[in-house]
Amino acid sequence: MDLSWWRDLAIVVWAGIATIAVIFVSIIILLLYRKLVPLMKSADSVMESADTVVNKVGAVVDYTRDEVISPIVQVGSAVQGIAQGITLIVDLFRKKEA
Repeated sequence: MDLSWWRDLAIVVWAGIATIAVIFVSIIILLLYRKLVPLMKSADSVMESADTVVNKVGAVVDYTRDEVISPIVQVGSAVQGIAQGITLIVDLFRKKEA
């Protein structure tokens, strides 16, 4: 038994160990994949539900903006304009002090 025989034996042993390791890792990956597929499907359904809720909240916000906030802003602007007009008229008729 010379040195080349020991080298060949080491190569064969390491190849066997590597093959077993690759098979073991492949089995673990397959098992994890089988466990993750149902989780991914349930996550998809949760995301769809969240998207529906977000769309409904967006519709409520749009409705509130159009039906509540816009009229309040318009009334506020009208009141401010009237107040400025009254102030302008009062200032026109007020005597200026020197």
